[in-house]
Amino acid sequence: MIISVTAELALEFGTPFAGGLGVLEGDKFYAAARLGLEYTVITPFYPKGYVRYEFKDGNLLPLEEDTSELERKLQDVGSALIETKKGKVEVNFLEYKLGKARTVFVKTVSPEWAVKATERLYIEYSEEDKFYKYLILAKAALKYIEDFVGWDRVEWIDLQESYPAFMVLLRNFPRYRIVIHTPAPWGHPSFPLRFFEEEFGYQFPFDPVVMTELALSASQEGVVVSKKMLNFVLTSFPHHSHKIRAVTNAVEIPRWQHEKLKDVKTRGEFVQARKEISESSFRALFGRQPKGPVVSWVRRVTRYKRPDFAAKLAEEFRGDAEFVLGGRPHPTEGFGVNLLKEFKRLSDEGKASFVLNPTVETERKVIWASHVWLFIPFSGWEASGTSFMKAGINGVPSVASMDGAVPEVIRDGYNGWLFGENRFELVDPTHVDHEYVHLKDKLREALDSFNSGEYWEIAWNALQTFREFASMDRLIHEYYGYPLPKVE
Repeated sequence: MIISVTAELALEFGTPFAGGLGVLEGDKFYAAARLGLEYTVITPFYPKGYVRYEFKDGNLLPLEEDTSELERKLQDVGSALIETKKGKVEVNFLEYKLGKARTVFVKTVSPEWAVKATERLYIEYSEEDKFYKYLILAKAALKYIEDFVGWDRVEWIDLQESYPAFMVLLRNFPRYRIVIHTPAPWGHPSFPLRFFEEEFGYQFPFDPVVMTELALSASQEGVVVSKKMLNFVLTSFPHHSHKIRAVTNAVEIPRWQHEKLKDVKTRGEFVQARKEISESSFRALFGRQPKGPVVSWVRRVTRYKRPDFAAKLAEEFRGDAEFVLGGRPHPTEGFGVNLLKEFKRLSDEGKASFVLNPTVETERKVIWASHVWLFIPFSGWEASGTSFMKAGINGVPSVASMDGAVPEVIRDGYNGWLFGENRFELVDPTHVDHEYVHLKDKLREALDSFNSGEYWEIAWNALQTFREFASMDRLIHEYYGYPLPKVE
């Protein structure tokens, strides 16, 4: 049995999520189910979700999400009481099974302080609430393993990021593994030392306590999610270099590839299918036919992913392409909230089509509708990225910055277009803006290729190269070996 503990998880129904981690962990779950693997994902149930946005009277309102659809499809399999210094916490275990794989959502039932601390994804009222949110997850995960799995059946416990790292303080286990999803040293969560003193009686010789350091110290290995990211993490944690390796992220192809592309054998069949897919998907999203090649940027709206570049392109290339823009910012990130307003303005002015509150289903349709995908994070900040992989397995080439896993698979002018610098040092993205000119030139090159017909060779190459590179089967093999060792 493989156990994966994660702060977020995006299934095919009713699941709120903030970004790529939740979707990635959902992809791993569906791949494990398809491959017949014994695999369990443990994650919090957030009654009020992450955030959804609504425009009302010119104002952008951040609202809670409705998680009732998700809860209806989960089976309550039992409850547990876990001990904390603040008192006992009751949790329910809500399961969803698919084949031999299962997801387990930990729902906090009482007392009120614990319910409040765990009600939202990545939104907390205090540092103490955040501390207890993930402590509850860790203790509940250990309790579930003990009561429903049995420690003799567990091959690996994968900690997705270091929020679940409280587990290593609570129980010794020889095969913990931490999967690090952020390259930046300031992207590693930490908590004040006094929380650990009050809760555990521990007196670490450092303050604050960096959770990734705890996880790496107690894990058999650490994994980073692209080859490029390895350089950054070894710079932050050089003393753990002997146990850190790269396993580049992947996607669950059956979840993301359009069914019309599964059996295409020739370039001619591919071109015909892609044209039909793009037109029907764009019509399903926006109720009309596209007026030109479709260029899309839809994801978590945060500064390093450079949504401002996407907005500028929509302004400057109006009439040359159809732009699809959208995503969700964290409600406290002013930059992202302002860019969402900018996307709405561009939509109101007819310069872009706007996707508000995207879900897995809408992201699929946007990818299928697209001819060019924009993957343009600031080089050095993206751990891996998977949206360009989802585009590639659908024969949608990307205009991409040289970040994350991009340098491993995209060749400029062959299966996509590359722009900008391939940085191996961390630079503040607010201090570099000259790359926009190069991005604009590369988008022009992509659109010119579309108009000349050369685009379809590049799109066909993307389909061919991404089929193997981006497969979740490859990732699972690199993580666990294939087939997985069985525990008797």
